[in-house]
Amino acid sequence: MTPYVECPSFSIDLDLPMRKRYSNVTQSELDRGARLLSAIMAEVPAGARYLADGVRLLTRGRFHSEFVALADRIGSDWRSVTLANLTYDLVMTIFGCSTLALATSDGPVLARNMDFFPEDILAQTSALIYMNRKGKLDFANAGWPGTVGIVTAMSSKGFAVALNAVTCSEGTRKTGYPVLLYLRKVFDDATGFDHAVEMLTKQTLASPCLLTVIGTENHQRIVLERTPTRCVARTPDGDKPLVTTNNYRLFEDKPRDSRQAPSPSDALYQTTCRRFDNLSSAFADHAPTQSATDEELLYHLTDDGILTEITAQHVIMRPRQQAIRMFVPRRFVPHGFE
Repeated sequence: MTPYVECPSFSIDLDLPMRKRYSNVTQSELDRGARLLSAIMAEVPAGARYLADGVRLLTRGRFHSEFVALADRIGSDWRSVTLANLTYDLVMTIFGCSTLALATSDGPVLARNMDFFPEDILAQTSALIYMNRKGKLDFANAGWPGTVGIVTAMSSKGFAVALNAVTCSEGTRKTGYPVLLYLRKVFDDATGFDHAVEMLTKQTLASPCLLTVIGTENHQRIVLERTPTRCVARTPDGDKPLVTTNNYRLFEDKPRDSRQAPSPSDALYQTTCRRFDNLSSAFADHAPTQSATDEELLYHLTDDGILTEITAQHVIMRPRQQAIRMFVPRRFVPHGFE
């Protein structure tokens, strides 16, 4: 028996009016979304609700109607739904992830573990959300019922993006664009790989992050090492694997004083080098003329040297084939998805 279970999926028609867009989401999916929302809100710092109004202004109301529509369907309020989509910026110290961008005979593949808390509920509520326009896929979001922002997704325009957490001495920026919502904006607006990279490079963000982006050709693999205001691009050595965990590899982050330096004891950093080395070595002998099956990728993603206690999802994306699959650890759903 495999140590993972494939996730369910559902579709959203982006051509429908916002108030009807989520009308075909089943009650079971809505209940899962409500359960996740309750768990996330329990982790959001007290007094943070005012931030929802600030986000509405900062994003010029871009996502407000979607927050309202989701809140109505889930039975919540738009501020709670907004805050749930700010979780990276609010609690990123418990957000991990291990990501691989691999050159293969079938074009690049992005394979990743998504590590976040509460891992059990995140796994149990995970779903692939196909966002369709004019009857065709616009982008696929490896998320949960009720999500608007993006952590991991693939666009029909030939690119895929995965977010990894990192901290930096620059800290956060209150006037920066919330990271998960900006990734959603990229998937709404970017016309292709190059445009997506450009958008992800230039925007001032609320928090530092690491963004792995792949396209449809093996040379289209890049990691953007971001602070809120700065960016360094890391590319692979030829056709070698490109791996990302939770620390900068090129960007020189020099703390202005010791209080701004990430502590080596922080949970986010305890396993980052181990995971980076293990994932790199697992594919050190892989040649770009070789294929990489989903089973092979999952075998390594579920290795004890790469998994963490808060691994909630395994995602594999192939933009050239327009293929995306998402799995969760079986220990969180021993009887599968109902």
